[in-house]
Amino acid sequence: MNRKIKVAFVDFSANFHDKHSIYCLSAYLKKNGIESSYINSRSFSKTISMIKKSDVDLLLYSAFSVDVPEFVKFDSIAKDSLRIKSIIGGAGPTFEQSFFNSCTIDALCIGEGELAIANFIKNGFSASKNIITEKGSMLQEYFRFLDLDSVPFPDRDLVYNSDSLLKNMPNKQFLAGRGCPYMCTYCHNNIQNKMFKNCGPTVRKKSVSYLIDEIKDVKHRYPLKLVVFQDDTFILKKKWLFEFCERFPREVGLPYTCNIRADLVNEEIVRVLKESNCVCAYWSIESGNDFFRNELLKRKMSKEQILETGRLLNKYKIPHRCGGMIGLPGEKFEEMLQTLELNIESRPAFGFASIFIPYAGLELTDYALKHNYLSEEALNELPKNTHLRSALNSSPEENLKIQKLTYLYPVFVSFPKLFYNRKIYKMLFSLPRFLLYILFNIFSGYKLSKLYKVRTSLLLKTAIMWRYLKTPF
Repeated sequence: MNRKIKVAFVDFSANFHDKHSIYCLSAYLKKNGIESSYINSRSFSKTISMIKKSDVDLLLYSAFSVDVPEFVKFDSIAKDSLRIKSIIGGAGPTFEQSFFNSCTIDALCIGEGELAIANFIKNGFSASKNIITEKGSMLQEYFRFLDLDSVPFPDRDLVYNSDSLLKNMPNKQFLAGRGCPYMCTYCHNNIQNKMFKNCGPTVRKKSVSYLIDEIKDVKHRYPLKLVVFQDDTFILKKKWLFEFCERFPREVGLPYTCNIRADLVNEEIVRVLKESNCVCAYWSIESGNDFFRNELLKRKMSKEQILETGRLLNKYKIPHRCGGMIGLPGEKFEEMLQTLELNIESRPAFGFASIFIPYAGLELTDYALKHNYLSEEALNELPKNTHLRSALNSSPEENLKIQKLTYLYPVFVSFPKLFYNRKIYKMLFSLPRFLLYILFNIFSGYKLSKLYKVRTSLLLKTAIMWRYLKTPF
């Protein structure tokens, strides 16, 4: 091509989450002389109109499992009026690739996309490592993983210039690294570790110096009052953590939140988290039942470790948000209540439950299919989030009980007497689902706002609430 190739990231979501995959890809493409733009709209027709005005050569779709059908549908409509190439990547397409054989999308990116997509563009949109262009073909070779200190800072400008609310949010999300070594059956990480075992270390951390410089750069250019680390397990590497906890308060001087794991926690770790201004820790027990937690989910942690984690966080006055997972394959309702009871014993500032979603490619999804807890048809209509319904085979009455437990779960964790009083418990479960759903959203929003304690203007609060109300569920 004679002119510079232009690409556009297409996004149909409107939420409060930083878009790490888009930021990282855009930064790497810019480094390689490829111009990118960002198009975000809930309307297909508006998106197509914006693409025409942008005069781009390639559309990029970054998708989780639940997003894939929407991108497939859009691409089919867009190709009726646009002569343009498209490529899809992300966690969903990486671990379930069969949809690609019957859609109009031109290429599929498997795994990390920086090297692969830059190479794909420079070579005239031809297949190479990590990229499939022929329907029905299988990929045999992948690029080695990047050294995270060698890549440019994530390009937040691309999205922030189009989304003033995300730009002005006082809390912003960061990744201190990539990868997770654990084998939890409800997560794609264990599948990823097997797929890319020859690509170098799957678990990588940015150096503390790189991470601090990245945060300081964002702090200098955008509103930033709270740093939210979204790594699956922030405390994974002890030496790295101690260096971070020594330098972060001195060089950045902001509060932060992070994800921890009960079997890695000890008093020394909780103490340095507190001293470095960790204002909230996120963790999960997943199940209060030993079989489901350790055999089915492969969490490999004891109740004693879980209770000790709660005790230490409370001792050092670090507010914590503790999650559980219900609606597991073969799980009875009484076993779901065991999860709630263990969460109550852990005494978090906020407890919540997620309903298991059987995403394609998960080890637990395969288990559910094999044991007839899940139908193949249900995989095509998965819920959009973990609070809506169970996708597993169950009666309407059973599904309703799971939904109601999800909505009442945070209230019961905060006020255990309501759970242990049988009369009140039955009365609350007798309330209509829609009323409990409203209660759940109000109560959860209140508890989370108390956790974060970030002051914002009335105008920004109004904008946040308006987006929340417009977000489809």
